[in-house]
Amino acid sequence: MNITFIWESISLLLISTILLRIAGKKSVAQMSSLEVVITLAIGTTMGHAIKENKFWQIVVILTIFVLYLIFVQFLQLKLDILDRYITGNATIVIQNGKIIIDGLKKLRMTTDQLEMKLRQKGIAYISDVKTATIESDGGLGYELMEHTQPVTRKELVEMIGEYRNENLQTSSEKKLGNLFNKIPNIK
Repeated sequence: MNITFIWESISLLLISTILLRIAGKKSVAQMSSLEVVITLAIGTTMGHAIKENKFWQIVVILTIFVLYLIFVQFLQLKLDILDRYITGNATIVIQNGKIIIDGLKKLRMTTDQLEMKLRQKGIAYISDVKTATIESDGGLGYELMEHTQPVTRKELVEMIGEYRNENLQTSSEKKLGNLFNKIPNIK
């Protein structure tokens, strides 16, 4: 019985793992459509390799897939127009606290799905969102209204400084304005 297919299968798994590692680190949710297609093609090709027993031909095909992906990614860095067509742009779904229905339709996303993404980010009210976008990787980008933004450390230090200055002024004004301070000490 010929058992070389076992070693070829293990080799294909190792080679595919190395090639996908070369292709780049991303979770499936962060992959562009091209990266998903290449990943699926690698998996499908590995299945055919085991079935058809054409080990070296499949290794070359897998290498071509990954080299193509790297080449297209390089072109995307150099050509903005190619990046826009392959990766896509963010789509605005909330503007000034109002849901943009046309944006949701373009994405084929329901209001419930948008609300789920907002809840996952800890946002309780749509009216608190100045702008929200669905990014090309499916993630939610958002900017909160000014009155709902968290206080930064710099802002907190400035507020504490202003508070201390006000208290110093107020306490010195109280001493000057205290009527009992005007009476000379009688012994």
